[in-house]
Amino acid sequence: MLNLENNRINNEEWTFLLFLLFMQDMQNKNDTWDQFEKELIYKNRFSSDSPIVKELQNRAKQASKTIPVKTNLFRARSFKHSSFDKLLKYYMRENGCSKDEIDEVLNNWSESEKYLSLLPQLYSNVDPDYLNNNEETATLITAQQKWKRYVRFKGYSAADSGAPEPDLIGNGRANPDHIRYLYLSEDSVTPVYEIRPIIGEQVSVARFQLIKEIKVYDLTLDIQDHMKDPEYEWPSLYNTIGQMFSKPYNGIVQQYIPTQYLAEEIKRMGFDGLRFNSSLHKGGVNIVLFDPELCRAVASDLVDVNDITLTIDEPIIYRIGQKSLGKKKRI
Repeated sequence: MLNLENNRINNEEWTFLLFLLFMQDMQNKNDTWDQFEKELIYKNRFSSDSPIVKELQNRAKQASKTIPVKTNLFRARSFKHSSFDKLLKYYMRENGCSKDEIDEVLNNWSESEKYLSLLPQLYSNVDPDYLNNNEETATLITAQQKWKRYVRFKGYSAADSGAPEPDLIGNGRANPDHIRYLYLSEDSVTPVYEIRPIIGEQVSVARFQLIKEIKVYDLTLDIQDHMKDPEYEWPSLYNTIGQMFSKPYNGIVQQYIPTQYLAEEIKRMGFDGLRFNSSLHKGGVNIVLFDPELCRAVASDLVDVNDITLTIDEPIIYRIGQKSLGKKKRI
């Protein structure tokens, strides 16, 4: 029981009370999400009057964000083809080889023959003057430099960098199966994390540009609910929605149902997409476009995954009821 002396609560008691209220408030918000999730999965898939949906609607004005035309966005895909073959094909074409000749080499040479004969020169940064007496090598290096400078799509082509065709699309965080949304990130590193690569894997990172200004529902904000006393603020139900969009679900399809429902609600409200924090790359931000044609692929590069870093946060320890100097306090 709180010690009320002269109808006053001391600072330590206020801290303890606010902590209890905070924990209860967080639990209530998690319970609200759990009820929303169970309703959609087990009872009613296509309509809901949950407080979650009402919160999404009520925050629409606050959460509206405009992204300018020509903004760069990025998408990563595991690269399953040979980047060496792409470069070799370019080199042969630059040196006047016909399509049949190129196909003959690509189809009949073993991988070891290709690498042993050309790879050291293709991927080296040797000064051409150093090998100026070797005409074939100098030509090869020149082709490599031109490839680096002029070939915009070193990874997947523009068509293969975008969203798959509807028949190939499974359930995602925002889209039901066969619904063609485009998942992008605001920097070139985050999308590599998002595909969960393994060490040694090669990844194609495509750069897209918006072809028009768009309006997205921003779930990255820190919107607070204010108590009557403005000194105290509490996380809002909006923040819970943002956390659930960022939460990794490891491909468990049924757990995508609530976020898919909310994405459709956001689209119905007239937004072009939504914006949420990455859970796999701290500080990274992801964007989902409801219409993939709102942007176009302008380039792609190949990156090698050489290292993966796992960071574990220090455990959070709450110390309650610390000893205080002087007069004892009774709680």
